[in-house]
Amino acid sequence: MREVGQVIQRLGRPTLPADPGSVAERSDLFNALRKLPPKQAAAIVLRHHHGYTNREIAAALEIPERTVASRLIAAKARLRQILDSEPRKGPGIHMSTLSEDSVPLD
Repeated sequence: MREVGQVIQRLGRPTLPADPGSVAERSDLFNALRKLPPKQAAAIVLRHHHGYTNREIAAALEIPERTVASRLIAAKARLRQILDSEPRKGPGIHMSTLSEDSVPLD
């Protein structure tokens, strides 16, 4: 898998990234992200932290757009399990902070 830095180089920086101050306060979220498989973690970070669309992520990683959507769904489910099972150390994280992605059904 390519490093996230190479992907960002290829795509360019997003115009308005998430507020780093509010994200940094969520150490339990970062700890949970470390427990995800690297491909799922990369999809979550590129989508919700850097603000790229599924299409942009798919193009950068050279994978189908539906694979990106699948990785996001799996990563969110795993994050829910991790965050719900661990005691909170800092401000509470709610999965509602990760918007639902629309995945077209065939």
